[in-house]
Amino acid sequence: MGTALMEWEYYLAEGLKKRFLERYEGKSLDEVFSGEEVGNCYLIEKKERIKIRFPETERAKWNLLSCLSLIPGIGPNREKKLKERGYSTLRDLVNHPRFKDDASRILKCLEERRIYEILEHMGRRFKKSHPLILQCAALHNLEKFLVLDIETLGLFNAPIILIGTGEFRQDELIIRQYFARNLEEEQAIILKFLELFRDKEALLTFNGRRFDVPFIQERLRYYGIEESLEIPNYDVFLFSRSLIRGVPNYRLQTLERYLLGFKRGEDVPSALIPDFYHYYLNTGNVALVIPIIKHNALDIVTTVKLFGMLLEMIKD
Repeated sequence: MGTALMEWEYYLAEGLKKRFLERYEGKSLDEVFSGEEVGNCYLIEKKERIKIRFPETERAKWNLLSCLSLIPGIGPNREKKLKERGYSTLRDLVNHPRFKDDASRILKCLEERRIYEILEHMGRRFKKSHPLILQCAALHNLEKFLVLDIETLGLFNAPIILIGTGEFRQDELIIRQYFARNLEEEQAIILKFLELFRDKEALLTFNGRRFDVPFIQERLRYYGIEESLEIPNYDVFLFSRSLIRGVPNYRLQTLERYLLGFKRGEDVPSALIPDFYHYYLNTGNVALVIPIIKHNALDIVTTVKLFGMLLEMIKD
């Protein structure tokens, strides 16, 4: 994902390109990453020690059940009056003559763990960045999350060249990056992503609701693959805008610097990724795709760390 470079950024990027070429000249992907070929694409795998503390599941359920405003026709004032009359939770509303059907529907979704439907309903009642939606992350097992970040050759209708994923295993994050060594391998990296995706019940992304997921969905249609990516997507970008104040902007690297205290050194700008990749295709020199892969891995780690920070902010 990227934006157009300002003129001064372009000149800085040209210098960065030169340094990357000097640093990685003559290197192979295997020398730098020790990856392997899987399913007609290239897989890089690494582990990071990251601990994520979820809100208590029962507390999240209680907060959900206590939010009468989930029901159409109930706003803050009516919710207050209903609670004064003894309707404390959605369970109580199943006995209300007007609101019983909607309350029963939500309770059934919760009972059957149809979390996507609950989140879609909440998104119609509240902003998609509402803290209660973030609390619903606790309704999932952490190991059923899949972190997702992609690199592409453009903002629309362009090939995907790298799909980075993260999976939680106790206190470790397993990062798997599927890299297309040529454009013919794009379908292969998408298929490898789908293998992981089908076993998950929630995504963790940064701006993935607007970019990563729709982009992959479009490429699935391009290849004639009928697969829906409609599962809960906890988008760190949206929740950051809602919960965090005092930062210049909500770009990933800005949040990384201001909230995590980490400033990247020489990192390829997202807007230059197509240029770097095309250089590799034209020359066979992998020097400029190495920083793309490293950039993607950093994005995944930062997304996870910010997610953990946001969860800490709402746990009480």
